[in-house]
Amino acid sequence: MFRKLIQLLVIILAFVMLYGCARTEKSEPVDVMYFILIDRFVDGDSSNNARNNPASYLPYNGSNPEALKYYQGGDLAGITQSLDRLKSMGMTMLWLSPFLDNSNTDYVGWWPYHGYHPIDFYAIDEHFGTLNDLKTLVSKAHALGLKIIFDMPFNQTAPDHPWVNQSAKADWYHMDEDGYPYVITDWQDQEQIEIGELHGLPDLAQENPEVSEYLWEVSKYWIEATGCDGFRLDAVKHIPLSFWNDYTARIRKFAGADFLLFGEVFWGEAHKILPYESAGFDFLFDIPGYYAIRNTFNKGASIKDFSEFYETNSTLLSKSKFATLIDNHDVARFNMGLSEDAWEKQLLALGWLMTAPGLPVIYSGTEIGMTGYPALDKAGKSQDFLNRLPYPDNLSSEESERLQQFMGLTQLRHQFPVLSNGIFREVYKDWSIYCYLRSSGTEHLLICLNNASTQEFLSIKSPFTEALENVGQIFGTGVLRLETGTGMLRLPPNSLSIWGFEGSIDQNMPERVAFSDRLSSDYQKIIVYYYDQFTSVENFQIAGDFNNWQPMGYDSWRSGDTLFAEIPLKPGEYSYKFILNETDWIPDPNATEFSIDPFGGQNSILFISPL
Repeated sequence: MFRKLIQLLVIILAFVMLYGCARTEKSEPVDVMYFILIDRFVDGDSSNNARNNPASYLPYNGSNPEALKYYQGGDLAGITQSLDRLKSMGMTMLWLSPFLDNSNTDYVGWWPYHGYHPIDFYAIDEHFGTLNDLKTLVSKAHALGLKIIFDMPFNQTAPDHPWVNQSAKADWYHMDEDGYPYVITDWQDQEQIEIGELHGLPDLAQENPEVSEYLWEVSKYWIEATGCDGFRLDAVKHIPLSFWNDYTARIRKFAGADFLLFGEVFWGEAHKILPYESAGFDFLFDIPGYYAIRNTFNKGASIKDFSEFYETNSTLLSKSKFATLIDNHDVARFNMGLSEDAWEKQLLALGWLMTAPGLPVIYSGTEIGMTGYPALDKAGKSQDFLNRLPYPDNLSSEESERLQQFMGLTQLRHQFPVLSNGIFREVYKDWSIYCYLRSSGTEHLLICLNNASTQEFLSIKSPFTEALENVGQIFGTGVLRLETGTGMLRLPPNSLSIWGFEGSIDQNMPERVAFSDRLSSDYQKIIVYYYDQFTSVENFQIAGDFNNWQPMGYDSWRSGDTLFAEIPLKPGEYSYKFILNETDWIPDPNATEFSIDPFGGQNSILFISPL
């Protein structure tokens, strides 16, 4: 018995020596943030559900989706009651949706349960609780080592805010010379974006010194009153950059370097985020990354496009730190459109989030695979509320199992801080497989993602300068066999597999590696065609979900007046367009179904059935 105990201690000591030392030398805290839409989380105090206007509260029972336009009862007390559970899930930060007092009227049939229609910047909405409730939440969170991030909506007010009808506050809003609000007609025009009304809400003129000073005083008040740890700043691109430069500098001077500022610049293109890189935010939300993750792990875009996207972004935005995400309350939940292997694909996307650079942000409900729906219905009307279902009072056995699998990923992130702070290097990539190293000193984790729905076998060039014996399986059920200069891999479908090493790697190893044109077994080659009546098309390209909407020239040929292209695709549903001569973006005239694109035009829809 004593001998067995000694053997066990030796094994534990070896594990600590192998993985423990490097983990103590971390340059950044290991954080995972959880976003809570207050009204849709936990009802901790039923007495505040209806409050000032009983018509504002209509519980959702699963068969009345219109009720989701009303308050559902979630409040600050409910979050406080959930702190231990959130801590056990591996969360270190909680981002709360706006709690500021909102309008007591519905607006175009929607009650402001989400918190983005402020009517009093110095009060807490009665549906959510009181100032004492908020202070208690922050205090108890701090006692557990959790940080609290407030969401601050500084772009607009509620339509019935008292300022709207006060002549003394007329210049606090953006209005034309006739006293009418500006309407955004061109979403590429930055001036329109900054002065136009967002969703028809009165747009504040932050360039007015009185407005900017008011918002600054509001910020000071909530920091002093609660001791919160940071702000998530809403609709950053709709507010002049000059305001943010001044605001972040003042916050930093007042609250100190540890007070965190998260900027939501909702652009899908990295170059549009670039102007905000030096505006003083600690983190920018990685909205471009959100689209890349969704297109890759949900829509089937190739790892080649995924890798090239991150290479471009990391070069262009080299000074930025990102809060990374696979979904949130402003978009469809990740699994929207998936049926087969939906949770496995979502877990794989979360696996990328937990093993890649950045600060992972988890939208409440994503950790249990809550179902997603299109953000727009077939008529183009918003149905965001379907992606904001109330959190279940009790988890089903399936949801509980998913939660445990998710917690395995957060535990991995905390156990190996090299995943947060280590160097990122690619090892191998093809259409479906992505292998990369996270390294710190002599500690290395080899991570392999299989984004195929089929088991895959392959060999990769070993990144190590010598054959190693101390290889440890850290996560997943993939199989790795190391031979001289080669690693032989067997990767299960839709899987994340991780191995740990200690030793030296090739110091000349590049950050990115060449793409291997290897198709996984679940790919099919689909032929599309375009009838070129006047034979005027010299360049035939295609862009869609499957290539991150980057125009690409696939294997193509002409037969008389018809152009053909062959696209490798996995089973699924895809939106796409043809690009003619690099300028004309058109839907495929031969498609059988279409959808509305974000600019009022049409995308073609392509359905690929499993073999």
